[in-house]
Amino acid sequence: MSLPASAELAEAVADAMQSLGALAVTITPVDGHDILEPMPGKQPLAALNVVTGLYDQASEPSRLRADLLRRMGGGAIAEPSFEALEDTDWEHAWRQRAVAREFGAGLWVLPADAPLPLDARAVVRLDPGLAFGTGAHPTTALCLDWLAGLDLVGRKVIDFGCGSGILAIAAAHLGAAEVTGVDHDPQAVIATRANAQFNAVSERVCVSAQPAAGAQVLVANILANALHELAPLFAELTSPGGWIGLSGILPEQAQGLCERYSAAFEMEAPTELEGWILLTGRRRDRS
Repeated sequence: MSLPASAELAEAVADAMQSLGALAVTITPVDGHDILEPMPGKQPLAALNVVTGLYDQASEPSRLRADLLRRMGGGAIAEPSFEALEDTDWEHAWRQRAVAREFGAGLWVLPADAPLPLDARAVVRLDPGLAFGTGAHPTTALCLDWLAGLDLVGRKVIDFGCGSGILAIAAAHLGAAEVTGVDHDPQAVIATRANAQFNAVSERVCVSAQPAAGAQVLVANILANALHELAPLFAELTSPGGWIGLSGILPEQAQGLCERYSAAFEMEAPTELEGWILLTGRRRDRS
């Protein structure tokens, strides 16, 4: 079941679909742009979105329509549409699309049963049964490439807005002694913990809503407006000489953010991939 919804109504529609027994609910911007990991506890929405709920075969469209309209106040939403999906081996389909890719020098993201490349020095394993970012999106790829180029052995790392935990887990596999994933979304906390356990790094990856200062590396793959708001906090969390990596940034947003962070960080030239920007910098000594 799918229907268009404004930014004001999208989350309420998604909640209503969930309460009606949806197996999964997604919110997709009508313009096709991805929704990236937002500031923890918040979800950015386009002006117009499509909310889609997946239901099993036993669900009757007429009943779902009536129940959804009733929960949303009758005429408050557009008319929902329905599409029957063919039975699919979802795990096989996932494997067909799963990323098997190297980032930087020797950091690999691989399906759980893929053979180990000879040059691998760190491997993040994906499980189709877990909610897990795959590194396919350019913003995630930029962050993984950057992390792979740092010396993380024995370092303290913060992954701010950790989502499914792929960056935190990659940092642990690259030798970080302590990695803190930060997210207020309960689903992100569950996903990161499950994925860390699957990758056998649970003892070095924790999730917290309030990280301690002293990070030698801080990475944040979130939206530009959140990055702007969080600049003072990131400066507080990062040790002098520590590195910061910021992604989820469009080219036209890069200059303003670079200026914002220059108050506390020596910023480097931006890195661009497929229309997305990574900003990196080193924390100045506090004075």
